Amino acid sequence: MKCVLLSLLLLPFGLAAQNNQNGFSISGKIGGLPENSIIFLATTDGRNDTLSKATVHNNAFTLNGKLENTEGVILVLPGIERTMFLFIGNDTLSITASAPTLDDVVITGSQSQNDYESFMNEVKPLGDFVIMYRQQMQTAASEGQRDTAAIMLNTAYNIYQTSIERFVNRKRNSPVAALALAYSFDTDPNKDVELLERRMSILGGNALNSKYAQSIQRVISGAKIGAVGTKAPEFTQKDTLGKDVALAQFKGKYVLIDFWASWCRPCRMENPNVVAAYNAFKNKNFTILSVSLDQDKESWLNAIKMDKLNWWHVSDLQYWSNAAAQLYRVQSIPQNFLLDPNGIIIAKNLRGEELAAKLKELIK
Repeated sequence: MKCVLLSLLLLPFGLAAQNNQNGFSISGKIGGLPENSIIFLATTDGRNDTLSKATVHNNAFTLNGKLENTEGVILVLPGIERTMFLFIGNDTLSITASAPTLDDVVITGSQSQNDYESFMNEVKPLGDFVIMYRQQMQTAASEGQRDTAAIMLNTAYNIYQTSIERFVNRKRNSPVAALALAYSFDTDPNKDVELLERRMSILGGNALNSKYAQSIQRVISGAKIGAVGTKAPEFTQKDTLGKDVALAQFKGKYVLIDFWASWCRPCRMENPNVVAAYNAFKNKNFTILSVSLDQDKESWLNAIKMDKLNWWHVSDLQYWSNAAAQLYRVQSIPQNFLLDPNGIIIAKNLRGEELAAKLKELIK
């Protein structure tokens, strides 16, 4: 096997798998290590907790311990300022290599490590090409260079996606397959959540139980927040008088959740359209709950009065940190969500006459 050094791809999550209940045992012989130096195994979760350590004698060492899950760990090598990345469970491993380059490393005894090596050798280099061509396209000095980089990026991207698909299908039960999906999404310029979800359905066994799969599922669930056809997340904020107003209290009505701010010129320009729709349907089981991303209460109140926004208004006056805005993944305003009487999002970002037209379609 080729040496796998801790590089761009760090694995901060443990991956659940079936493990030897007796724990792991790593026997190593790495030529060139200082005599009596301390070698240790550490986590990659950001804390770098020590899992095991041993003293080097005649270039040899033995590390023993126990892992709850199959996971990525770091073997820290003394005296040569190098680290070796391992992907193991409670396995019995053997490592041989020569310091300081470690180019001749051989690791045996862990199927997860073998799978990880396959990923690093077969898939990750193609992802690196995608990253490289994307950077070239972004920094191109001329239109011709940019077009060339774009063609290369498209070709590399298609080859890369094919390699991901093949790897995941081949290793569908391995925790490393979930790792591959996480990496593919991280390097995907399109952030295609639907593709990620489809590929997740391929996984089985220990891959599905891995923390990488759990992390991917959180990404998928997060992307669905605020999506048409999903339940609108509940929230409660203070109105202009400081009283709590909950989204739940409008159940049974069509509700437009409208994110805006007094300082947002596009919002203020859109307000006349919202006012017209409200006045046309306010007596037909429709209302509006506006959520302001203001910080200054006086500016907020003045804008409500000036624009004649005669409906429900709430805010926590926390600017972009508004809790409801974060809940709905709002990154720009104006932004709105139209809910049916059951609290299901049925439309988003209705502009101009679109809101009135949609309400006319829904409310007979």
